[in-house]
Amino acid sequence: MDFTLSPSIEHTRTEFRAWLSTHLPERKEWKRLHDRGPAAERIAFLKAWQHRLYDGGWIAVHWPTEFGGRDASLLDHLAVHEELVRADAPPLINGPSISIFGPTLLVFGTTEQKRRYLPKLLSAEEVWCLGFSEPNAGSDLASLRTRATRDGDHWVLNGQKVWTTYANQADYCMFLVRTDPQAPQHKGISCLIVPLRMPGVTVRPLREITGDTDFNEVFLDNARVPADSVVGEVNKGWQVILTALGHERGTLLLVDHVRRQSDMARLKELIRHKAKGTDRTTRQQFAQFHIEVEIMKLHCFKVMSDLEQGRPQSDVSILKLYGSEMVQRLDDFALTQQGPYAQLWRGTPQVLNDGQWQYGWLMARAMTIASGTSEVQRNIIAQRLLGLPRG
Repeated sequence: MDFTLSPSIEHTRTEFRAWLSTHLPERKEWKRLHDRGPAAERIAFLKAWQHRLYDGGWIAVHWPTEFGGRDASLLDHLAVHEELVRADAPPLINGPSISIFGPTLLVFGTTEQKRRYLPKLLSAEEVWCLGFSEPNAGSDLASLRTRATRDGDHWVLNGQKVWTTYANQADYCMFLVRTDPQAPQHKGISCLIVPLRMPGVTVRPLREITGDTDFNEVFLDNARVPADSVVGEVNKGWQVILTALGHERGTLLLVDHVRRQSDMARLKELIRHKAKGTDRTTRQQFAQFHIEVEIMKLHCFKVMSDLEQGRPQSDVSILKLYGSEMVQRLDDFALTQQGPYAQLWRGTPQVLNDGQWQYGWLMARAMTIASGTSEVQRNIIAQRLLGLPRG
């Protein structure tokens, strides 16, 4: 494989870097909102920032122009995100949905659905979330119990979802529901677009170990949506969900590997700051993580190549398992380097790196659960890639 980037991709990078130099928000303001700002004010800030990127044409550059993209490649998209990370820019409020729901709708959505939802998703006028997990069907999505029953020109939804990220901030959700309770487990499932601010929908935030409330419970009690809210075909939502999960475990992690490279640069400065750069064990451990991040990047390039060529994403579970477990070990190592300072939290005067490592260490606990647990990924690798029998 040739890893030399084409001149067109370097042109995208140079153009976007120049745009960022005049449009990037003040870091001081974002840091204040991120550390101690009211949630509503923080959300408004992130929406405005994403809309600014959208107006510049820099959100999802690999999407078709008619839906807000630039008809560029995935490598162009990755180059843009590399520059966002390098500039320490605020995150996209709709980032996961752009990487998961958007590509899924591009494949399975009707022309009307694409025109209605995709531009506003990119501009952050409308925020999205994904309603997959349930209290008794977290790792086994096929055993979900939330139902949608046809009633004339509407679907009537009843059930509960949990761990629904950003449901408390979102305007819409793509729910995975059972539309034929008599069908076998992986059949009779459909995907429905549901407005969250409507009768019959209750969102209850869940307080996380970081103090955030990004995860939520969602209760559906006779919520009604139009019959044309289905994404893909009725009772054939399993293929839709596999596409969505493929993007969640694949394309979303393409950006994640860029973050790990940024982590390594910050980690190098942290080690130098603590005067441990001459410690042999520390140097060997840092070198090991540097190698692992490079391996992750190569896995990402393989997934990108598969996506660009329309091939099955055979390595996506390997990438998800590898990346989620590596970041936990990397954050453990970073906190160890801080010694007693690792006990401090964001906003404390003596905290190192604005407390980013502490926050990341806590958030990383969810990495081996979200998007499919490590146990599920190992089963997929064993059965689908290695052809091993079920245990």
